[in-house]
Amino acid sequence: MLSKIINRTLKIIKGAKISIKITIVYAFMFSVVLLLLNASILYGVKYYLYNQSNKQIDDMQNIILNNIMAKNQQLDLSDKGIFLNIPSKENIFIRIIQESGKVINSSEKFDYKIKLPHNNDKKVQNRERHMEDKDRHLTYKNVKFQSKKYGTVYIQIVKDMNSEYNFMKILFGVMAAADFIGIIASIILGYIVSKRMLRPIDYITKTAENISINNLKERIEVKEPEDELERLASTFNKMIDRLQEAFNKQAQFVSDASHELRTPVAVIQGYANLLDRWGKDDKDALEKSIYGIKLEASNMANLIEKLLFLAKGDSGTQLIEKKEFWLNELIDEVVKESKIIEQNHIISSNKNDTVRVFADYKMIKQMLRVFIDNSMKFTPEHGKIDISSEVQGKVVKITVSDTGIGIPKEEIQNIFNRFYIVDKSRSKEKGGTGLGLSIARWIIDMHQGTIDVESEEGKGTKITVTLNLDK
Repeated sequence: MLSKIINRTLKIIKGAKISIKITIVYAFMFSVVLLLLNASILYGVKYYLYNQSNKQIDDMQNIILNNIMAKNQQLDLSDKGIFLNIPSKENIFIRIIQESGKVINSSEKFDYKIKLPHNNDKKVQNRERHMEDKDRHLTYKNVKFQSKKYGTVYIQIVKDMNSEYNFMKILFGVMAAADFIGIIASIILGYIVSKRMLRPIDYITKTAENISINNLKERIEVKEPEDELERLASTFNKMIDRLQEAFNKQAQFVSDASHELRTPVAVIQGYANLLDRWGKDDKDALEKSIYGIKLEASNMANLIEKLLFLAKGDSGTQLIEKKEFWLNELIDEVVKESKIIEQNHIISSNKNDTVRVFADYKMIKQMLRVFIDNSMKFTPEHGKIDISSEVQGKVVKITVSDTGIGIPKEEIQNIFNRFYIVDKSRSKEKGGTGLGLSIARWIIDMHQGTIDVESEEGKGTKITVTLNLDK
């Protein structure tokens, strides 16, 4: 039955609110500390009172023996003068008794039944003892004494502890009342304090309930001092900021992708209509439509491929295969291929230091192709394009420079944004999607590298990529 009650109580506590749990724990710990403290006080008071009573008995023993042995003469043990120096207010009573049990002398109101020790019981001789007699608490001592007239006698010194125990009962009652009041107060205060402390959590919960994809402007007002809840609120706000930024980027990305895909789809539809109307009979219209459809399909495939690359990168599923290879050999290969592809530009490599790097070979090559393709698009015929590398300490710097049309200074900070195109009209003519530099930037970030762009309109552009040589 008891186990069922305990289990049910624990189940109720587990299902309770955090504020109630904190209140219960706070009240329980406070109660335990209070009870232990009061028990220690009661024990200390009791120890002190008994210690004082023992001391009084020892003092009384000395007084009695001194009275008996006054002036080096033994007084008659039946003489009442022996008890003259006994303080009346200390509740001390004395009796002198023979081993046979015959009382020789006794102070007034001595009505206690104190047993005489046996001759072989040395533990109780000349030592204070405690006992209860008719609900009375006593401290007593049997003092063995040799008398010429009576032989072996015992001086029984008794300290009545009733007044001390009455004091302890009153003290216990006061402490019990104080404990009860303290426990009730701890429950009330604990609940109020816990509710106040957890108020920011309620506010966070309500704010979180109001947040949705269409409402990411809600934030938690941080008014509390710097503590765990304040840091939780700040962390929550930062998380919502990141979510809002991610949703904004996603919305912009979808909008831009839809816009970019709409153009080639519209062109293909236009050529399809042209074929449907005139292509059957007009050879020029047929060839023009086929060429246009193939070109736009190629552009669309290129765009989709880049979109998939960036989507895999954002989701963390893009495979990166790093290995050691000679960077100078890769640059020589890219320069050689570029010369074959593009013969209307002067492509060179003025400096190409011999160095091994730990990176993804295909991605580094893809990055270089992006920069070179851009240089080819925006550099006039017979313009110069240079791909170089230089080792500087623990890093290697790859530089792609050209003598093209350059980039306006205010546009440089935006060129790595997705779908961002500086000159949209000219880029469309050259088949640009605005994703190449975003892909290149992602590759550099995945290799913990940095990128720097220097450009001046009409003079050219210089892009410098810095990669660490440490694995």
